[in-house]
Amino acid sequence: MAALLLLPAAASARVIQAGSVLPPGQSGFVSLAGVPDGTGSPHLNDQTAMFVNFGLKPAMLGGAGTPEEPKQGVRIVRDAYGVPSVTGTTLQDTWWGAGYAMAQDRLFQIEIFRRAAEGRLAEILGKSYLPMDIETRRDFYTPAEIDQQLAKLPSDVQSYFAAYRDGVNAWIAQARNDPSKLPGEYAALGIGPPQDFTLEDSGAIGVYLARTIPSGTGAELANLQAFQQIGARNFNRILPLHTKGNVITVPRSSGLFPSNPGRTHRDERIAWKKSQAYDRSLPLPPESDLGTIRESSKLPLLAHVGKPEGSDVWAIRGPHHRATLFTGPQLGYSIPELLVELEVHGPGLDARGSTAAGVPVVGIGHNKHVAWGLTSGESDDDDLYAEQLVDPEHYRFRGKTLAMSCRDETFSWRPPPTDATDPAGLLGGLLGSGGTAPAGSQTERICRTVHGPVEARAGNVAYARRYAIWGREADTIKGLLALDTAKSIRDVNRAMKQVTWNENTTAADDRGHIGYWHPGLLPWKPKHWDERLPYPGDGRAEWRHGGFLPFKDRPHAIDPKQGYLFNWNNKPSAAWTEGDTLSRSRVDGKFHHANILRAPVRRAHRHFGYTQSKNVDKVSGTISQQRAPATALLKRARRGATGPAATVLQTILNWSGSYVDSGADGKINAGAAAWQELKGAAMERALGRFGDSAKLLGATRSDDFDATNGEVYGLTHLSRAGLRRAAADAFVNLRARFGSGEPTAWRQPRPMTEPTSMGAGQFPPFPLFDRGTWQQNVLLGP
Repeated sequence: MAALLLLPAAASARVIQAGSVLPPGQSGFVSLAGVPDGTGSPHLNDQTAMFVNFGLKPAMLGGAGTPEEPKQGVRIVRDAYGVPSVTGTTLQDTWWGAGYAMAQDRLFQIEIFRRAAEGRLAEILGKSYLPMDIETRRDFYTPAEIDQQLAKLPSDVQSYFAAYRDGVNAWIAQARNDPSKLPGEYAALGIGPPQDFTLEDSGAIGVYLARTIPSGTGAELANLQAFQQIGARNFNRILPLHTKGNVITVPRSSGLFPSNPGRTHRDERIAWKKSQAYDRSLPLPPESDLGTIRESSKLPLLAHVGKPEGSDVWAIRGPHHRATLFTGPQLGYSIPELLVELEVHGPGLDARGSTAAGVPVVGIGHNKHVAWGLTSGESDDDDLYAEQLVDPEHYRFRGKTLAMSCRDETFSWRPPPTDATDPAGLLGGLLGSGGTAPAGSQTERICRTVHGPVEARAGNVAYARRYAIWGREADTIKGLLALDTAKSIRDVNRAMKQVTWNENTTAADDRGHIGYWHPGLLPWKPKHWDERLPYPGDGRAEWRHGGFLPFKDRPHAIDPKQGYLFNWNNKPSAAWTEGDTLSRSRVDGKFHHANILRAPVRRAHRHFGYTQSKNVDKVSGTISQQRAPATALLKRARRGATGPAATVLQTILNWSGSYVDSGADGKINAGAAAWQELKGAAMERALGRFGDSAKLLGATRSDDFDATNGEVYGLTHLSRAGLRRAAADAFVNLRARFGSGEPTAWRQPRPMTEPTSMGAGQFPPFPLFDRGTWQQNVLLGP
């Protein structure tokens, strides 16, 4: 294997074919005149039809278009879909041009991003955003701390940030002088022209996304409440530390990669017993503090800014030293998208892909030799500590009384726009509910302990979170910039040593090699405390061996014997635990949604090619992901079933799982509705007795065709007789829902996706898919 990676590249090795799609479009620009109907740039919504029809536009490097030269040394060429290709005489020129082009396309989004990352959204969007602002300033950094992170970066990377800032500001200066270039949302919100973009703005955006997109913020408080209410045995059954039949990305032949090397199953039993005794009597914070704002709020931006969603990727080795890579990050359908496309060229740099406006990097994409994709790692890379208080700002640690580091932060908000400034009400989707409060302000006391920011308090306990990535988020930029210039899988491996975030990276190169990494700063957790619940903060439960797993112990695989790799936010390796299970689907075993990728990826491996790789998405994005794994248990329940239960079970068994295939009347198979009702009824039968306590562990009902982990629990833990009773319950619900007990009446219209907005643009509903919100497919080789 090592010898293969050392072989020189063939002279003809290259990217052979590349395509991408970004619904609804590249631009987020809505003109002032276009605010009433959400119009502006022709590239606001020119890729949706392509996406719906599973199409891709050409995404090779160096496409043709009309050039623009905004300053000496910078050339920008846009293709037919408005994607900018920026060429700079120097790398600083390149990133200046990238900042300029991104401001042209996404200036108002940059405004939203910097305010979200700095805890200042309520200042323009109203009091409904105050909880998010408080959490952001509490859990992130002051401007001076952002400066400190940026100052630790290599000097060349610092110069890229400065050049990018200057490019954004060059466009802002033009927009101030020419109202036709200023996004209409500024006037509609009554906030005036934008202020200059700063290094702190760019750094804050990068830090915010590096922390929140891969991992989330932990679920220990919700777990604690459920544990105390339903008991240890039930808690352990619903939210186990290990799950049988888990879908993993790293094949066993490439390594088991335990998440806590050196801890045995006996150690885990000791840890569970100790944590039960300790956590049973911990006080619970108020209900409002049990979930984080980012995870529980329904505010419209939060589905897209810093909230982890599912993302899929697969890399396939083919004959003749060729490989394909398909990637589809899922960040919520909105106008504009969180991601934006960008191509950059400069000395030693040729890359194209997607990025977040505001940061100088191509985050996901391809260059001349390598293609790569990212999916949220969702591992448990932070922990909650219960600090024993002496008084509100002092606590005990390792036998000493320590003072918290505290500061006062003042938050202000303004009322929403009036009917006069937003007559069509288009910004209502951005503002969310509760946006009618008059202007005001309040001051919050924000504290940190030795472990990190204090998230909640109850009785004589303060709950503080320790983040593995704390103070080092900006370092991830170094690794991503190294990806942009990688020439081989070996170079990708080097780049992964530099990233600090837990964002799965899958890559393929033009010599036919593929690889996967579950990277970042991953805690080496205490051996005898259970990670699902809060740890004691007095020093007994600190991370071991310097705090972090060595790079060699982080899950990875290069050129596995099976010839392919895939990931859809599933567990990285066989010996990895579920952690505190912020991603509740990690306990679904073979019912995890990633399992649907296995068969089509294998087919694409057997019948290798660019189109075959792309076609995997047609299966995974249109089929109920748990329907196929449920076949055996449904058949067992069907045997011996009679009457209404038999009708429901047979209707589901007759259904392929597709929620896309519809008849001439636009309605889909009756099995879809029967499946919706059965999985909900099964969960209610299995977990209904626990009420809201089970909801804390993910036992919620899904209105679409994929199952929540609570629904999976019901399907997999009920007996055959129990499933038949659930099917009978489902029949009652179907008859009430459709007014008939005949399956022919259960056919429903094909469901639609309801996109949201990060501005005044309009993104009409389109058919439901479970697909990446930006997609790239690449074929590489000689």
